[in-house]
Amino acid sequence: MINFANILILDFEKDSDHRISVICRALTGLIMLVILLNMLHVFKITTALYPTLIVSAVILLLPTLFYDLMHLRSKSIRYVVLTLLVFMSGLMYSILSYHVIIMLILPVVVSCLYCERANVIYTMALSIPVMVISHLIAYMLKIVPDEPLVTLRGVLLYGIIPRVIELVAISVICIGITDKFQRLIGALVKKNNELYEEQQVMVSSLSQLVETQSHETGQHVKRVAAYTEILCRAMGLSEEETWKISVASMMHDVGKICVPQEILHKPGKLTDEEFAEIKKHVDYGYKLLENSPGEIMQLAAGIAQQHHERFDGKGYQNRLEGEHINIYARCVAVADVFDALVSKRCYKNSWSPEQAREEILSQAGRQFDPRIIKLFDAHFDEFLKVMEDYPDER
Repeated sequence: MINFANILILDFEKDSDHRISVICRALTGLIMLVILLNMLHVFKITTALYPTLIVSAVILLLPTLFYDLMHLRSKSIRYVVLTLLVFMSGLMYSILSYHVIIMLILPVVVSCLYCERANVIYTMALSIPVMVISHLIAYMLKIVPDEPLVTLRGVLLYGIIPRVIELVAISVICIGITDKFQRLIGALVKKNNELYEEQQVMVSSLSQLVETQSHETGQHVKRVAAYTEILCRAMGLSEEETWKISVASMMHDVGKICVPQEILHKPGKLTDEEFAEIKKHVDYGYKLLENSPGEIMQLAAGIAQQHHERFDGKGYQNRLEGEHINIYARCVAVADVFDALVSKRCYKNSWSPEQAREEILSQAGRQFDPRIIKLFDAHFDEFLKVMEDYPDER
């Protein structure tokens, strides 16, 4: 079983990146609103502040560029974004002073979204000197006319020191929140892995039961899972999704445990009534799994029900055709038929891999999805490797 910890964390970080870019776009919108209201003479700010506002707006749009457009999601990019936000906050505070005190804590609060203590500490450590420099710049430019900030001593005692204390206090709170979320994420990862492990054990147990019922198929379910994994990867599915589908595929014939043994193992040709009973295994399988908890079991239910449907609509139940058939079931259909052809059964001898390949290629657009057949053909060597790795027991 794969470890889902990294997958979940990556998904969480991706979501955090997106949220930060949304927050920054919202702030950009507020800056544009300030400029618009000033142009409409709703209130008046000096035109000398326009460059500061424009530079700040550009910086605030960089997360959208990095995360949403260029899809850059490395830790170094996140530190670059946090650094730019700190300097933007310092710039705005230098020019607008106490009118934008909230900007001083913005980068620290934003860094908290990543739920990593290191990000918060880095942002706090960078924000303190930037804030001190911003105060001194504001003092030198004589932006703040109010007492006692007109003197250097006043700036230090009533500007810098209180702001440092506030910033540290906010940072400590953010670190506490971050640590809390880290523990929650760790617990979620653990429970998630336990859930998937339980489902895998259940699938393995049921698939072994199916093998016991159809002992002549040997390693059939393991090979079908491996073939399905090859096709899913070739389709470009994620590692997580590929693993789930390959495990779920092992349940494709679970409904056969409800089929009478004398029909299931009959060496000769089946009567129409017997074949009709065999075909019911897809519904038996679905009913066995449909109310089972867990994502894998639900995937397995859909695969069990639809893996004998045909792309041309002439499958077991004549219910579905083409794109309406579950894409995962379409993959399993190819894997299942290929393995059935190359395996010896009580009612037939095994085909050679090349014979099976030609038969499956000939069914593109009829029994099978043509796109999946192209992938099957392109990765046929991998199918042969699976046959070598999981031979039937003699």
